[in-house]
Amino acid sequence: TRFEALDTKFEALDTRFEALDTKISALDTKFETLDTKFAALDTKFAALDTKFGVLDSKFEALNTKIDTGLSDVTQKLVIYLGGIIVGVTTLLGVLNRIFPVVPAP
Repeated sequence: TRFEALDTKFEALDTRFEALDTKISALDTKFETLDTKFAALDTKFAALDTKFGVLDSKFEALNTKIDTGLSDVTQKLVIYLGGIIVGVTTLLGVLNRIFPVVPAP
């Protein structure tokens, strides 16, 4: 009869809804797995960010040391070169007194 036919159609629909529900549950499980993996990635990225911050601080400190060292070397070179210029000038003055330059005729 008609009711039996309708009953069969409703049972078929119930079967389809149950299959759809199973698929949605499987998708939900996969999304939960993805959420867990993304949370783990967030944790790893936060750790990397911390490590990069530490490295940045170390490079900054190294850069400061290099700048300070270069400044010290530059000062010493200026002092040494100044001493060499004073020494050469003095030597030339002494040599000029010992061996005076005769002007060309």
